[in-house]
This record gives sequence, C-alpha cells and structure tokens, in this order.
Amino acid sequence: MNHFSEELRKEREAKNITLAEIAHQTRINIKYLQAIDQGAFDILPQTYVRAFIKAYAEAIGMDATQILKTYDIHSSPEHRQENASVRDEAKLNYRSESTDNQLKKEKQSRSMIVLAGFAIAAILITLFLYNYFTEVVPANNVKETSFQEVVKEQEIAKPVPVTIDSVDTVKVVKPTVPKPDSLVLRIIASDSVWISINRDSFPLRSGYMLKGRYRTYVAKKEFSISVSDGGAVRFILNGKEIQPLGVKGKRVKNAKITAEQLQ
Repeated sequence: MNHFSEELRKEREAKNITLAEIAHQTRINIKYLQAIDQGAFDILPQTYVRAFIKAYAEAIGMDATQILKTYDIHSSPEHRQENASVRDEAKLNYRSESTDNQLKKEKQSRSMIVLAGFAIAAILITLFLYNYFTEVVPANNVKETSFQEVVKEQEIAKPVPVTIDSVDTVKVVKPTVPKPDSLVLRIIASDSVWISINRDSFPLRSGYMLKGRYRTYVAKKEFSISVSDGGAVRFILNGKEIQPLGVKGKRVKNAKITAEQLQ
C-alpha cells in the first residue's frame, strides 16, 4: 500500500497541490488526506475509504476509476500476504547480517583478550627470569668473605679471566686481584628494594633486589647509588661496613661512595 500512496503523493507534489487545497475542495478532513498520503488506510473510516481515494484522485487530476482498481489490487489479501512475506524475508536477512556482525565482533574481542593474556604472561615470565638470573640465594645461606681474604685467595689461585660486574651466584666468584686504588662494594638488602648504581664511567645498572640478597661491584674511584629505601640496604666497602646512605622509608638519589669513607 505504501507504493500505491507514494504514486498519489508524487502526482500531487508534481502538480504543486497541497493537502489543504484538496481538503477545501473535497470537504474531507485533512487528517484523512494525510493518511492516504502516507498509506495509513487503517485509520480511515472503512465505509468511506474508496470515496476518499476517489475524491483525492479527482482533485489531483488522475483517473479515479483506474486508481480504485489499483487500490483494490494492493488491498487484496493475496497482495498483502505477498508483501508480508517480502517484509519477513527482509527482516530475516537483516537479522542474519546483524548476527554475523555480532559474531565477528565477539570473535575479535576474544582474539584481543587472548593476545593480551599472552603478552601479560610473556612480561611476567621475563620479569621472573630476570630476577632469577640476577639475584642470588639469601645472604644467610652464604658465607661472608672479607676483602682481605679475597685478596689472599687471589694471590694463591690462578687468575680468573673474568670481569666482575655483579656477583649473583650461590658460590663465591673469585674476582681478579684489585689494584691498590680499586674499590669493592658489596650491597646487602635487608628488605626488598629497587637500586640503581653507576661505577666510574660504566653504564647505569638497575634492578630489583629481594630481601636477603646481595650484589658485589668493583670501581676505581667511586660509586653513585640511588635506592628506593635508604634504610633497607647495607654497604660493605673493601670489607668494611660503612654508614647507611639514608633512613628507613626514605629514597636516596645519586649518593656517592668513595675511598674516603674507608678512613
């Protein structure tokens, strides 16, 4: 019926005839003319539907007899059923397309979640391996070796061709005999802490030390140390424990450790 009404409306608009003019000419309430214009024939008084359509057609100069025949065809039960089938099929196709789009979106969301899970797992594994290979067993399971003992052992043993950067193994790694102006610094964590260290002109080294772990570094002139908790670490320089760089719970930034602190 919408197609039928559309033809009437296009003809009326082509001739620049308004619904108000038709209402004035035919004495038909303008709301009924609007219903014809929009194909809403159900709201028309059913007794006068054909009369209203005929008057509308005559007012816009169309063949009223032919228009009524066309109306009868569009309003027949067979035609209505055919139009309903077309509408149902269109709705079904629309729902099918919407469902496909929804399934695609859900699949993409699941894929993104899986990828994010893999990425998080990879980060956690990397952090675990980093801590595992850069940290040592708790200090209470490792025998402390004084600086003098290390030098004495090195004078007896054959030189080991390694460069000391960080001692992170259960066994005590024997460093090469330090030169007279060398500094050997052992850092022991009494609580878990983040620490960064500069040795002379060497690149910055940073890492997370767990409670009870220790690291050993060698420098010629000085160490520059930053630590997230100044009271959570002990410093042993050339076998002698030096004063803490800070207090518990306070951050220390770029604190210097030199040979002067041995005096």
